[in-house]
Amino acid sequence: MGTRTSRVDGLERLQIAGQRQSIGPIHAYLRECIMDGTLPPGTKLSQVGLGEQLGVSRTPVREALRMLQEEGLVEFEPNQRMRVVGFDPEVLDSIYGSRIMLECLAVSVTAEVFTAADSRRAKVKLSEMRSAAKKNDTESWFVAHAQFHQILGHAVGEPLDGELRSLADRSTRYIRLAQEFDPRVWAEAGDLEHLAILEAVAGHDGAEAVSLMAHHLERTALQVLSHCAVDFDPLRVRKALSIVVAPHPVVEA
Repeated sequence: MGTRTSRVDGLERLQIAGQRQSIGPIHAYLRECIMDGTLPPGTKLSQVGLGEQLGVSRTPVREALRMLQEEGLVEFEPNQRMRVVGFDPEVLDSIYGSRIMLECLAVSVTAEVFTAADSRRAKVKLSEMRSAAKKNDTESWFVAHAQFHQILGHAVGEPLDGELRSLADRSTRYIRLAQEFDPRVWAEAGDLEHLAILEAVAGHDGAEAVSLMAHHLERTALQVLSHCAVDFDPLRVRKALSIVVAPHPVVEA
């Protein structure tokens, strides 16, 4: 009698030419499924079951799951299966505290060298976000949103630019939660905040851009916490905010 494997709803069979090249596509596909909610928190994953559903062998599945574990998206259970990680307020606090510190540095640096061409590119992304929001096209919105933030902080350079992309990517699941709780946020409040930040950066007002960006990121974090962990104190977010928007000391002449 064969061993039964649990089936995960929503997964599609992958078309991959060779097993050696399959780790990347499998990792990318499973990661996308976690981010877009196809694999919601708590979903149990097995190497055998995933291999059968995706049409690949266990070896690349095992490596893809290891990569997801390193990213904090899945975790091992005692029975050697893996589980999609649920909402963790500590992780959200850490991600957004880090984003406030690094992204505020990025917009401050970029504000000094922001060009008219940069402004035009950012406005195109704002337009794409608005269009996607009207159509309720979340995937297109996220693509334009990531590109918009990258334009606003592009002058910071590597390795910080890479760190910011990674943090922003990990923020996706929390932004999705915020949108789920109040869909108007990304079509209204978020749009107004994005426009204000762009105007500050385009006007070479680094201090204003920093303040607006810090509060923009804080709002997303606090909104998710207000629904998922109402009693949690986001210490890292609070501390980061107090550092980047702290008033300058008055120096007497």
